[in-house]
Amino acid sequence: MFTNKKSLLALSVASAVALSGCGSDKDNNEPVAPVVPPVVVVVPPQAAAEITSVVVGSVVDSATSNVVAAKVSFLEAGVAATNLVDLDGNAVTSMDLEDGSFSFVVKDGASVSQVTAIVSADGYVTKSYVINLAKLSEGDVDVQLPVVSQDTDGVASLSTDAAVSGGSSADDIEASSGENKGKATASVKIPAGTTLKDAEDNLITGSTLKLKVTAADTSTSAGSSITPQGLNAAGSTSVLKPVGVASVEMTNDAGVKVKKFSQPITVSMAIPASKGVQPGDELSLSSQNEDTGVWSAETQKVTVGSLVASGNYYNASFETNHLTFYAATEVKEACTAPIRILATGDAIPASGLIVSYSSDDLNGSDRITADDLAVIADNVSTDDTAIVTVKDADGNVWFESASEVAVCGDINVALANPVTYVSESFAINGTCSNGAESFVASGAAVFYNRDGKAPKRAMGDGAGNYALNDLVSGETYSLTATFSGELASIEKLTASVTADDTDESASVSFECSTTTGSTGGN
Repeated sequence: MFTNKKSLLALSVASAVALSGCGSDKDNNEPVAPVVPPVVVVVPPQAAAEITSVVVGSVVDSATSNVVAAKVSFLEAGVAATNLVDLDGNAVTSMDLEDGSFSFVVKDGASVSQVTAIVSADGYVTKSYVINLAKLSEGDVDVQLPVVSQDTDGVASLSTDAAVSGGSSADDIEASSGENKGKATASVKIPAGTTLKDAEDNLITGSTLKLKVTAADTSTSAGSSITPQGLNAAGSTSVLKPVGVASVEMTNDAGVKVKKFSQPITVSMAIPASKGVQPGDELSLSSQNEDTGVWSAETQKVTVGSLVASGNYYNASFETNHLTFYAATEVKEACTAPIRILATGDAIPASGLIVSYSSDDLNGSDRITADDLAVIADNVSTDDTAIVTVKDADGNVWFESASEVAVCGDINVALANPVTYVSESFAINGTCSNGAESFVASGAAVFYNRDGKAPKRAMGDGAGNYALNDLVSGETYSLTATFSGELASIEKLTASVTADDTDESASVSFECSTTTGSTGGN
């Protein structure tokens, strides 16, 4: 028994030796090299270039400087813009602004000197603005578009409904800006049986039309404040000044605008007695298409009617076959002198200040900086005067003239800073989520603002540090940072910043790309 077991064991050992090659004459006793897996190397993204030359804009309430939720459409020469893109490179033609702010850049290779922005907001008068892009080559262009509340003194707006069938009404359609509105009076009358069409000459559909009439008192700044910009071309030797204004809009159930009529309709507007008109006078008429932002000279005249003694204005009227914004105008000699601010007192902050000028026939604003005190104004006449106000972007008043002052040429202002400013740096630190490597979080679009106020853009230094200038000491700011390009997958960064002259920071992570390598070996 034992002999058999030993024989089996010997056989097993011999087999194992044979399989292992032991005893072979080919055995050179060399060790087998271990298999080394490749090393995964995390590769951080390269630093992105900083964003330059951005138009940073806000729609604000003209009285409070608070931002207003609005819709903005951008046009070039009366048609939808084709040369504007957002910071991600997407085409920009219109924006719905929940927070009232917007930004865009001019796409590479395009040459655009100005764009028209048409702004509409609930409870405010729709208005178009000309955004001058001449200074964009020098850096960011900051603009504020102030809209006027329909409840503002000197402004009147009223809507009424009218029944229609087959694109016309069996009865006259009439509407006015409201009773007892004084010089803020306008009305429209559409004769019974008039065929109503849209801008493309299509018969209007639906059973109900909404007719809205808006007017303003042109003996006060209300009239000039709601008048769309662009009435006067740059470099003109004369300027048109509105003495009466009226906006008439009509839409069907689906919101399609009625723009044309088969026969003339009558529009009336108030001309304040202070404008120096007399019954029988004929005034020139200009109209602005609120969909294209383009002003046109109408061939028909505005005839001045009788004096409304209770309101101290003349009732003037004209016939037309389309609806839009209308202005009865007078002609004045244009100011040809360079308009600039002669500032004394406190220093202008880095973000600049906003100069506004307002009177019964002049309304506008422009931003000045310590290096550029010129004011762009194409609607100023040689004898224009206005209340001049200087504010910062938050609406803090640095200067306001006690009365109207001459605005053709140099304008003297004594600046007094009403707040204390501090500046801070905000660092964004980037870390690869799939490794310990860090990266430079440059090229982000960083904005910061106080609650309800217009945002400012923070400029980066290319190393992930962003300058927060002109913070009101002690106030709290909301900051957002949006990444693009290679870092577009990073979620928008939000942070709260306290203006206490202390630098702050935040971190973001990103799944960096990888490559393979080897640790080497013998």
